[in-house]
Amino acid sequence: MILNERSTSSAEVICLLWSDRQIAAAIGMSVKRVQELARTRLLPGFKVGRNWRFDPDAVHSWIKRNGGSKET
Repeated sequence: MILNERSTSSAEVICLLWSDRQIAAAIGMSVKRVQELARTRLLPGFKVGRNWRFDPDAVHSWIKRNGGSKET
């Protein structure tokens, strides 16, 4: 990956990832359900310390693969 000459701050990078609350609101699930799906590796995400982080593009692909179903 090639980055700009200017360094990317951690604040800029974290904005590229969504929290469990942001994902829950975007896909219409409870935060607990999003965390459960991520914990069981059904929803693509990862933990940073105690917090879940999600790539919104990966979650969008997950929704498309699962036929737009909100529950699995």
